Amino acid sequence: MAEAKPKCRLYLQLPVPSTALIESQLAQALSNTRIACVLLSSGEGPLDEIHAVRLIDLVEATGAACLIDGDVLLAERLGADGVHIEADAQAYTQARERLGKEASIGASCAFSRHDAIRLAEMGADYVAFGATVPSGIETIEQCSNLISWWAEMFVVPCVAWNIDKPDDAARLARLGADFVAPSRRIWLDGNPTGLIAEIEHAIADERRAA
Repeated sequence: MAEAKPKCRLYLQLPVPSTALIESQLAQALSNTRIACVLLSSGEGPLDEIHAVRLIDLVEATGAACLIDGDVLLAERLGADGVHIEADAQAYTQARERLGKEASIGASCAFSRHDAIRLAEMGADYVAFGATVPSGIETIEQCSNLISWWAEMFVVPCVAWNIDKPDDAARLARLGADFVAPSRRIWLDGNPTGLIAEIEHAIADERRAA
């Protein structure tokens, strides 16, 4: 009998600075759903460090990892668990040298198999597949094909990136995604914690024995 694989888990992206309401919604989501990781991202301009430290403490207190988007020095300074970078070999090398072997370093690979293989071979802790912003059916198809291929060939975890619909999340989890990352737009939903719970419910039982 095949050994059951770990269930797919949530990976949240959070804008910083965020409002008090979003911070409260994050705390609720962390309490009520199985969230593996939270990525803090400023979008444009410098990240609010004081706010970020508070969020890091909130996330890490629940046992989830907290990463910084694209800024290795800031991740080191704030004591985050690691960093999320673009799929660039030099950037990965510099991040690993700076943060050490225990840090979590993931790479955004869009739809590039070559980049994903290269970063995984270098030691990335995960590779993320998907569009920069949530998109349509063709994007989901590309992501599905990549994740299905990756899950069959590699042991490095993969993330389905910017997936905001529960049905799409379930499909990608079923194909082998280790994590599903809704976009930052999820916080603009009228009920983000409800949508997060829907996505978590959709993926909860999808990653079973191969």
